[in-house]
Amino acid sequence: MVGAISEASTLSLSHDTCDVIELRLDSLGTSGETLSYAKQSAIPLLVTARGALEGGVNQLSISDRIEAYQRLMPYAAAIDIELSSFPELMGVIEQAKRENVSVVGSFHDFQKTPPLDALKARIGAVADLHKFATMVTEESDLDVHRTLLGKFPPLSVMGMGPQGAEARPEMITLGSVLNYGYLGNTPTAPDQWPVSKLRECLRD
Repeated sequence: MVGAISEASTLSLSHDTCDVIELRLDSLGTSGETLSYAKQSAIPLLVTARGALEGGVNQLSISDRIEAYQRLMPYAAAIDIELSSFPELMGVIEQAKRENVSVVGSFHDFQKTPPLDALKARIGAVADLHKFATMVTEESDLDVHRTLLGKFPPLSVMGMGPQGAEARPEMITLGSVLNYGYLGNTPTAPDQWPVSKLRECLRD
């Protein structure tokens, strides 16, 4: 279970229900409380400096994002970079590989779920794990998610929108890894569940 943190006030809370903590550097920044938390965290950290085109806040430039990743890299178990940003952030990716930090290559579509072949084509050799988060508006979109998980594991696959959110527990049971909920008060994706609710649902 990944607990996503986008608010500095959440850093001081107990996070022992999570297996991984995602630090959203595009909203948290990289100094003060964020850096102190990263240095002492006993829970593995997934570091994300999301670009604005795929849901990031504060309009970080490429140089801002490079600096953020490099500053937190010593404390990261993994980093998340959008597949569309791989060319511009290849130096960060190569550094992660040298330092045995896993690379999650992510793709987000906030309008629709692309066809299966379009998503399949994004699976490459550079990322250690691929993550797909797409808007779900009909059952056929969920069928795309189910097929992805069945044919191309391991993947992290999740739906956005009410119908996609409702199906998140199903995707976990089908083998999706790095399953996200938010910590604190602010979701980091549309209709994202709080970690506590997602974990409780999986216990039922």
